[in-house]
Amino acid sequence: MADVFISYSRKDKDFVLDLQEALEERGRGTWVDWEDIPLTAKWLEEVYSGIESANTFAFVISPDSLVSEFCRRELDHAVKNNKRLAPIWRRDVDDESVPPDLASHQYVYFRESDDFEKSFESLMKALDTDLEWVREHTRLLTRAKEWDKKRQDKKGRDGSSLLRGKDLEAAEVWLGRAAEKKPKPTTLQGQYILASRQAATRSHRRMLGGVADQRANPGP
Repeated sequence: MADVFISYSRKDKDFVLDLQEALEERGRGTWVDWEDIPLTAKWLEEVYSGIESANTFAFVISPDSLVSEFCRRELDHAVKNNKRLAPIWRRDVDDESVPPDLASHQYVYFRESDDFEKSFESLMKALDTDLEWVREHTRLLTRAKEWDKKRQDKKGRDGSSLLRGKDLEAAEVWLGRAAEKKPKPTTLQGQYILASRQAATRSHRRMLGGVADQRANPGP
């Protein structure tokens, strides 16, 4: 699990290298695609998994990233999974060309004319905001994706990935705070927590039924 997934154009690679180094020095793990290889379904699946398992999706805004089909796919996947977005303004573009999902967030300016250290501290502040909530969002999203995949593969209910005990109780408390928090839970996360509670209720009822049977038929 990474702290930050960085989406960028290869023309901004030198800047992203500096940014990654600064993040790593501050103990923030990163997921960055350095490979300039043809897009394949398998590689795209790995990239999507990296987005899902990162706490924050950082998009490096530049004229090239905004017209990149691959960057757009990454952004769309992050938005689809309600990931926290951190728009990093690297090279100037027309405001109207910035996708609404990025434009609705506060930019962190890392232009050549900006002080890197000052901008970096602003980014760190954004990354650390409500970090406990964001980390739980990431953890539950990863668990929910795993559960959903097993469920689809088996074409039915799969209980091996469900939440139990205090873990389930904590997830329900987390979900109950959704109205006051961002990023919002996904529909899948809600379904996952509900399925976990339903399974726990069924298990509890079976246990009570077993106890009742033992009392009614105590044996010799």
